[in-house]
Amino acid sequence: MNIDYFRKIADSEIDNPQWELTKQYLEVNKIENINNVYIYERYSIHKKHGYYFIKETDEKIEYISDVITFYYKVKNYQYFFCVEINIKKEEIEWIYMKNSTYCYLSARSENMTLEEMVNLTKLKYSCGATKGQKSYRGKKEIIFKTSWVEYKFTNETSFEIEEALNILLDELEKDKEGIKTLAKRTNASIIFCKYQYVSANAGINLDVKTINRLNELNLGLNIDMYCQGEYIK
Repeated sequence: MNIDYFRKIADSEIDNPQWELTKQYLEVNKIENINNVYIYERYSIHKKHGYYFIKETDEKIEYISDVITFYYKVKNYQYFFCVEINIKKEEIEWIYMKNSTYCYLSARSENMTLEEMVNLTKLKYSCGATKGQKSYRGKKEIIFKTSWVEYKFTNETSFEIEEALNILLDELEKDKEGIKTLAKRTNASIIFCKYQYVSANAGINLDVKTINRLNELNLGLNIDMYCQGEYIK
């Protein structure tokens, strides 16, 4: 598949909006660009299930289409402008804003060192420190009051909480017993920082399967939510 071909279709909607919704979004948001090239974090290819109605009969018709979606970065904010393209028709099928989510496993301990904590699991940790260790934020010295470790498996943030959580769980489940031991011996939980566009959907929906996966690992959730941007006019 020629990804660049579909990206140009998406780019053209930013340059010359055909959708009224695009015009509304771009009145209050600017897409990041470098040397006049619009920056997107990722693209995804998936099947879309939907419905349309026949006006004359009000008949409801179900359809399935293959789509490619580009997640464009919005300047000065941490959410994404998304352009969804019907692959077969080679035309835009939908425009929407997607929230940004930072998701990782955090564990803290008053009694254990960083080395002792990371040795409880086979997974590679992202960052951490031992109680009493010094660090700096600019010129300010910080002394950690507890030992801590974080496990993060993707730098991409263009996922809703449900998506980000399942990506994280897929990795954590590669060492279930290690994570369960970590959760038992430390104060461990999954941390979310969700950046919500003010004119986008703010809901959270965790299905039973995902809740059971959390329960199996003995992990809870800690969710912080922030609203950003300007309302569409």
